[in-house]
Amino acid sequence: MSVKCSDIINIMEEYANPNLAEDWDNVGLMVGDENRNISKILVALDVDDKIIDEAIEKNCDMIITHHPFIFKGIKSIKASDTLGSRIIKLIKNNICVFSAHTNLDIAINGTNDTLAKLLNLEKIGNLFEKENSSVGLGRVGELEQTIPFSKLIENVKKALNLNNLVVSGSLDTPVKKVGICTGAGGEVDFMLQAISKGCDVYITGDIKYHNSQVANDLGLCLIDATHYASEAIIVPVICDYINRCARRLNMNIECIASDVNGQTLNIV
Repeated sequence: MSVKCSDIINIMEEYANPNLAEDWDNVGLMVGDENRNISKILVALDVDDKIIDEAIEKNCDMIITHHPFIFKGIKSIKASDTLGSRIIKLIKNNICVFSAHTNLDIAINGTNDTLAKLLNLEKIGNLFEKENSSVGLGRVGELEQTIPFSKLIENVKKALNLNNLVVSGSLDTPVKKVGICTGAGGEVDFMLQAISKGCDVYITGDIKYHNSQVANDLGLCLIDATHYASEAIIVPVICDYINRCARRLNMNIECIASDVNGQTLNIV
């Protein structure tokens, strides 16, 4: 059966309901025509010039990203501006762009659940509760057994294919309960929430130095898994979800992961 952009939007919104998104966020169709016929989809963390070129080269009709392609209000679309030139290029090549951001962080099997599964966490709960919802932002879970902080660091490196991590806390600290928030969850209130949930360690990205000092004073171990690496893990998950839906609904579409913006970033 022919597949329209609106069909893909419906599939994605079943996965990550837009009502879950934070008030400040921008999610949904960013560029394109809902009635556009779609046969091939490229999934990436962000949209930049390389991603657009990749979509053109691979004959993709649609790009799905985690980070919003358009985040703040636009007063003009000009070829001389970076964002404007990208929008023009997308429209010229008839490529739709759809983004699912904080709603995908919060959703079941979204970014945080994916990280929890990669770390083999058990007894999963929410770090923050969301009003009138069974899901919330971030996750809290337990390791199968208590291990030294140093061992968890190695487990995170392996799970995210990273050579190095920025960490805070004694490497000998025994850890059992883990708090996570993919992306940018490095604010002090997130750390205090992890402590209130009984976490021994908190994993996120974009941790500021002075905030890490606060956590250190409170006895909370930290792992900065980087914003990118903690969220790039969702790219193959989205692809798998769409391809499974396509088979179930007999949709003639193909969904592929980007080769340039859907892979784990190594810090060297």
